[in-house]
Amino acid sequence: MGFKSKLVNLKDSAINSMIYEAYYKEDIDENLVYLESRDGLDFTGNIFRIVEELSTGNYGDLKIHVHAKPHVVDKIKAFQKNYNLRIDEIITKEALATKTAEKARYIFTDAGIRPKYVKRQGQTFVHTWHGTPLKVMGIDNTAEEHRLGNTQHPLLSSDYLLYPNDFMAEKMLKGYMIEKIYPGKILFEGYPRNSIFFNDSFLKEKLGLIDKEIFVYMPTFRGILMDRNDDGQKRDVEDYLAQIDERLADNQILYAKLHVLNESTIDFDRFDHVRKFPEGWETYDVLNMADVLITDYSSVFFDYANSKRKIILFNYDEDDYCSYRGFYIPLDDLPFPKVQNVDDLVRELNSPKEYDDSEFIRTYCQYDNPEAAGNILKTVIRGEDASLVKTIGNGRKNVLIYAGSLTDDMVSKINDVADVDNYNVVLTFGQWDEYICKNHEEIFKKLPEGIDIIQFRFNLTPTLSEKENSRSLLERSFQKQFPNIEFEMIIDLTDKKDEISQILNNYIEK
Repeated sequence: MGFKSKLVNLKDSAINSMIYEAYYKEDIDENLVYLESRDGLDFTGNIFRIVEELSTGNYGDLKIHVHAKPHVVDKIKAFQKNYNLRIDEIITKEALATKTAEKARYIFTDAGIRPKYVKRQGQTFVHTWHGTPLKVMGIDNTAEEHRLGNTQHPLLSSDYLLYPNDFMAEKMLKGYMIEKIYPGKILFEGYPRNSIFFNDSFLKEKLGLIDKEIFVYMPTFRGILMDRNDDGQKRDVEDYLAQIDERLADNQILYAKLHVLNESTIDFDRFDHVRKFPEGWETYDVLNMADVLITDYSSVFFDYANSKRKIILFNYDEDDYCSYRGFYIPLDDLPFPKVQNVDDLVRELNSPKEYDDSEFIRTYCQYDNPEAAGNILKTVIRGEDASLVKTIGNGRKNVLIYAGSLTDDMVSKINDVADVDNYNVVLTFGQWDEYICKNHEEIFKKLPEGIDIIQFRFNLTPTLSEKENSRSLLERSFQKQFPNIEFEMIIDLTDKKDEISQILNNYIEK
């Protein structure tokens, strides 16, 4: 290791020492609540509504700490002013956010959790996710199947998984392969962000729009944006918005909520009737002003259906989008009208709702209600029976198998030892493994039916003291990777002592 590498390694160890001082030495702060939304990249939806409910002061003298990236801070401060939120600290630094999470009594997230976070005994972790899935996820999405660990870590760290309908619970638990082994509880309760649709809009009057007909356009995040190759989509969206703008009446306004890479490059000043979402207000408060929602493949329609107002699917690129992204529900099975051009879209905007969505609402808005955030906090913090809570699992004991890079000979050995008829068999591997990343589609087809996968997301990250006491490092690394899970047996099929083997064999010896 060169001098520069040694310095980087020493710096990382020093940061880890600061973070894990809380894990090893500090008591959990019984009054500390840690929250993050979309990995700190936003402050919205369920997490916003939980903070709003916590700010009522009905749950004791709690300290509310929110992790957010620097560019989100101004948004949070505007929300604090407009909604009278009581947030004690906004944490922008990654290491401090992780240390805060290690000390917190209660943790809430709607996506991930800090990568270095290790679940501690005595903490209560609630995971809300961020929407009922239309698009396939996890193991059901071939492009994602070899990197499930990014989502499995926060899911398995949780004590409560929140689902607003049975359909979502089934797809999430199976898609991320935790249905058999998740040891926590399922919270069947409405989404806090959806409670707004049970009330009339306060914002329409506040913004002076009582005499206006409001439309909201919220298209989905498209996969092409992941490659930052969004020029073509930006031109399409801008062209469609211009066409819609020309066709709207003077009493009609369309608010567009686009992906940040598109929204930041579109000149909304050129339009007469099309506007960006007003700043300082939560997304669903703006959406609740709408007489009609326009979307495409976004799960927002599951939420907005609670309002019983009209939904239009503007699927102008349906053939192209469906060629690379699968759906849990065929688009033709949805009750909403579909249009592919602006003329048909405007015609639908000016027509009444003429479809029956009652069965759709019964199925996908199953547990939504006006008091969801309060019910969740009463259940989690006060210990009241305010929500429907269930446990899952099949009663079988768990077996963990490690087989390195999953070459053909290793896959053959897995098939020999995996007793899926009597155990919950879990296969693990390094999410960074180049051979698996390149060949995962063929590899996964050869694995035994009924085997689940939990991927190692992390390399070893020692503190300064753990450099002298590797056993502590290995124990902490196992707890981070497999929080709350007990294994009857661990089978290491490799003969090399890589990091994963060291972690697993330390657990075996213990």
